Amino acid sequence: MLTSGQLLADRYRLARRIAVGGMGEVWEAADTRLDRHVAIKVLKPELCGDAEFLHRFRTEARMTASLNHPGIAAVHDYGETNAVVDGPKDTAYLVMELVEGDPLAAILAKERRISAEYTLEIVEQAGNALQAAHERGYVHRDIKPGNIMVTHAADGRIVVKLTDFGIAKAADAAPVTRSGMVMGTAHYIAPEQALGHEAEPASDVYSLAVVGYECLAGHRPFLSENAVTVAMMHIRDAPPPLPPDVPPYARAVIEATLVKDPTQRYSSGGEFAAAVAAVRAGHPLPAPSGRVAAGHYAGGPNATNPGMLPVGPVSAPHTLPPGTGSFPLGPPPGPPRRSRAGLWALLIILGVVLLVLAVLGVASLLDADRDTDGRSTPATTSGPAGGGDDVNEDGSTGAPGKPQMTGIPPQGKFVQVDESVFVNRPADFAATKLEDDGLAPTVVNQFGQQPQDLGNCRVVGVSPHGRRQVGTEVLVRCEEDEEPPR
Repeated sequence: MLTSGQLLADRYRLARRIAVGGMGEVWEAADTRLDRHVAIKVLKPELCGDAEFLHRFRTEARMTASLNHPGIAAVHDYGETNAVVDGPKDTAYLVMELVEGDPLAAILAKERRISAEYTLEIVEQAGNALQAAHERGYVHRDIKPGNIMVTHAADGRIVVKLTDFGIAKAADAAPVTRSGMVMGTAHYIAPEQALGHEAEPASDVYSLAVVGYECLAGHRPFLSENAVTVAMMHIRDAPPPLPPDVPPYARAVIEATLVKDPTQRYSSGGEFAAAVAAVRAGHPLPAPSGRVAAGHYAGGPNATNPGMLPVGPVSAPHTLPPGTGSFPLGPPPGPPRRSRAGLWALLIILGVVLLVLAVLGVASLLDADRDTDGRSTPATTSGPAGGGDDVNEDGSTGAPGKPQMTGIPPQGKFVQVDESVFVNRPADFAATKLEDDGLAPTVVNQFGQQPQDLGNCRVVGVSPHGRRQVGTEVLVRCEEDEEPPR
């Protein structure tokens, strides 16, 4: 256990703990050799023996050290120490620049909402910092208020720094996590990440737009205590409109970025930052490059520049007010309205496929939200007793469009779903067995469609499995030999 005053690696004197996260702790410390204050991120001792986490930690050190940008907290050192008898355990640590400021999460907790200009200044700087990573082929994958530090320069200007590249990943690198695992925080996750697809720079841009939404609205766009539910909302739901007192230019840039299709989004942090800078300077909102290339833009038949999106009049100059400020009172401006018919038509066409991918992609988010409170509840078993476990590796619940079960399932009753019982058996067997155990099965074939003959569709996977509450929706995936209908 780390303590204040402890000397780490015979060099760093720990002063105070700044934060605690899932992978470790962050401490303010004094570098006794260079006589400077630093921040030290220390991996949890129990994770130092885990090859995956240790690899991820080393990757964070190398990746962040390779990024030289004033908007990214610099890395000074990395090291690993071996355990000693009656002393510290195995330790891996990352020494970083100490940012004298506050996480945006703390600012929002105090202020709830912040002004449009303050918000756009933060996301513009964060976008430019992300560009430094995107240019080198890196994707952060966990943009959220807790990883955005806000400090002030000597002249009073705010300075934004991104931190915690712990789950960042090179776009062309081999994955360091198990297949199908979703990385990121559910409240800020991009739809394609929630679907289990590889994150891309546009995924970071979406997450940053969610942060902007939260700053302007005072809450996140999708709210639920269940991570899977939130992830599904990011996949299928449009965010609620921003409050009417949000200026049109701020509303426009956030709404244009919170689209489900990453090809219709700003493609990188730099492109997003340029769009923010444009509207802050009073210019029309530039259309994302993907929309321009595809001929999708909201200019209408009389538009003269397909590279611009219409936006209401700018009511604030390109300067940062001294404080967080508040929104002006008075009649709300009319928000710009843009048709999303094309996007929703695409979502309808791909609805069944999205259902399957969603269930597969958000599975790992259940790890953080599954029932672990040790309640003693009656349980039945779907398959041999003791089979299966609580780890979701390839599936999830909450699939849209599933008919509801009749009646109200008994609260607190759980069943054990053993995937091995169903694999290589007919889908009708699995569906019947799961229904008998009080679950709600949905069967889809390899084409994302309902099989014509459940008896001739061989089960290849069931998700989620492990200990599940009665009434849980379960996806049964099976394979047919025939081609999908045209």
